[in-house]
Amino acid sequence: MRAPIDTIAAPPFLAHLKWVNVPRVRMDKLHGRPVLIEFWDFCRSYSLNTLPYMKAWHERYESAGLQVIGIHSPGFEHSRERGAVEAAVARLGITYPVLLDPDLEMWREYENKGWPARYLFDGNGMLFDYHYGEGAYGETELAIQELLGINRSSVGGAGGPSSSTSTAPPGQ
Repeated sequence: MRAPIDTIAAPPFLAHLKWVNVPRVRMDKLHGRPVLIEFWDFCRSYSLNTLPYMKAWHERYESAGLQVIGIHSPGFEHSRERGAVEAAVARLGITYPVLLDPDLEMWREYENKGWPARYLFDGNGMLFDYHYGEGAYGETELAIQELLGINRSSVGGAGGPSSSTSTAPPGQ
């Protein structure tokens, strides 16, 4: 859903938190690029259900300027361990940066509401679109395309991303 105001800035990533797939990412260094952030937990089925979309958007739009970032915020004790998250990221084929938030510090910075949660920031680091839970994949992708100034078919309809890149949105 569209942000009700355009004055909500992306909180900086806390410097002491660890990353998977990259040494470190700084929000201020991403100026000029749209950034899609998703809070997720590899132990939650809802997070796993959104993963194909996140991976597809990363693959499809990274070259156009989109930066996809996962923030792993554990809901269970066993998903707090760095090794467990690294193994899950590798097993799930996630290639975009993942920030480890074992004590839910970033979660609190965002005043996040649950798993999964997506936040799309424009090139100036201002909140453009967000969604809590599963769904709204078509709306999220249209918002990504709007920020990138491109128009393509959706990566997937109701059944999720597939090998085809011209799947109709749900209900059409």
